[in-house]
Amino acid sequence: MKKFSLPIAPHPVRSWLIVLVLSFCAVLGRAQQADGVIYTDAPRPKCDSFSMQNRFSLTKLEKTCYYRDQLFAPSAVFGAGLFAGVAQATNSPPQWPQGARGYAWRYGTRYVQGMAKTTGGYLVGLLFHEDPRPVRPDCTQRAGTRDTFMEAPAPRTFWQRLRGAVTVNFYARNDHCNLRPAFSVSAAALSSGFVGMVWTPDPSNTVTKAFVRSGTALGGSIGNSVFTEFRGDIISGLVRMFGRKPATTGEPK
Repeated sequence: MKKFSLPIAPHPVRSWLIVLVLSFCAVLGRAQQADGVIYTDAPRPKCDSFSMQNRFSLTKLEKTCYYRDQLFAPSAVFGAGLFAGVAQATNSPPQWPQGARGYAWRYGTRYVQGMAKTTGGYLVGLLFHEDPRPVRPDCTQRAGTRDTFMEAPAPRTFWQRLRGAVTVNFYARNDHCNLRPAFSVSAAALSSGFVGMVWTPDPSNTVTKAFVRSGTALGGSIGNSVFTEFRGDIISGLVRMFGRKPATTGEPK
C-alpha cells in the first residue's frame, strides 16, 4: 500500500517562514497597548477637556475638535447676547429697529462675527501650525533636533503671567515649540471686523469702521487670554470670599 506524506518545505524556505512568523508576532506585540487593546487603526483624537488643556501640542483633528467647541461654547452664545443687549441699549446702529426684531438682528451680527473670528483663526492656525489655545503647557525643543517635550511650569510673578497672557496674542510658540508671530490671532480679528460689511448699514459700513471692529475683536482675544490665565486665581478668591465657613464651637467649660 502506497503511503502519502505531506510535502516538507526545503530548509531555506522553512527558515524564511519562521522569520516571517516571528516578525508578525513582534509587530502585534508593539501594537498592543498597556490596557491590552490592539488598535486596528489610528487612535481617535483626545478631544476631552483634560487632554485639550494639558497636551503640549494638538494634532489637526484635535484642533478641529477645539474649533467645533469654540463655535458653540457658552461664552460665544451668551457673549453675543450680552453685546447685542449693549448695542440695543445704545441704539447701534441707529438704522436698525428696537424691540425683538432689532435685538435678533444685533444678536445674529455678534454671533456671526464670533463665528468668523473663530473660523479665521482656525484656518490660518492650521496653515502656520499655530496652537489655538490662549494658554498652553510650557514646552521646549532639544537643540539640534525636532524633539519636543514638556517642561515643568516655572514659578512666575503676577506681572510675568500678565505679560505672557498679552504677548501670546502677538508672538507665541507653534506646534514645534518655536516662537513665531501669532498670525492666527490677527486673522481672527480681521475676519470678525470685516465680515460685518456684508450687512452693516451706511454710514457704519466703511473700511475704517471695519478696522475699528477688528481692534475690538483683538482686545476681546487679549481679555480672554488674561482671564484664562488667572481664572483659577479668580475662582479661588471668590470661594474664599463667599464660601461657607466652617462652624466654630466654643470650648467646653
